[in-house]
Amino acid sequence: MSELTLEWKLPAPPDAVFPAFAQPALIRRWFGAPPGCHRTHAPDPGALGQPYRVGLRDAAGRAFAQVGCIVEVDPGRFLALEMDWEGGPVPAGRTRAELTFHASEGGTRLELRQGPFTDDAARDAHRAYWEACLGRLARVVAGEAVPCFEEFWEESRGYVGPLAVAAYAVLAGLREAGAPKEAVAQVEDVLYAHLPRLREDTADVLGAVLQSRLEGGAS
Repeated sequence: MSELTLEWKLPAPPDAVFPAFAQPALIRRWFGAPPGCHRTHAPDPGALGQPYRVGLRDAAGRAFAQVGCIVEVDPGRFLALEMDWEGGPVPAGRTRAELTFHASEGGTRLELRQGPFTDDAARDAHRAYWEACLGRLARVVAGEAVPCFEEFWEESRGYVGPLAVAAYAVLAGLREAGAPKEAVAQVEDVLYAHLPRLREDTADVLGAVLQSRLEGGAS
């Protein structure tokens, strides 16, 4: 059996960091996804001791989940959770993770302890997981607009068909890159003025090409 220990510096005091562990709009931007994976959905945090489930997809699009529950909370000071995995790249096995928040030079020194792990490979996979999560957390705490799969997914629901979704991705990319609103609106007008003019069979073929490229199909 082995245990993981990790420290991370965050650019805000503990009282300013802790909302990122409590507010769903912030949690979804940093918690849950191992390196190369995306968090697709999760319900709002339940009551202390109630189970949670975070839906995820790996780089190949395969679904898996993190499951667990929050077992102890002292806001701004301490949080403990039990966690496990259903599929995915991180080895399964229920462990307990304890996070302690220390005020340090105007910021926070976050101390993490987790275990027990059955072997070093499981411990190291969880180290990589937490390093990815805490890296995103530091950006969230700093006020950076960390991209969120869940938000983009929800926002794109009204765009039906591969070409419409591709158009949405272009528009969202321009917006997130800081393009002026007027420029984004002009591109949107051009795209949605002309895409409906495509013959249905042409749209189907182009949609199939896009889908195949995304899935790494025909070369």
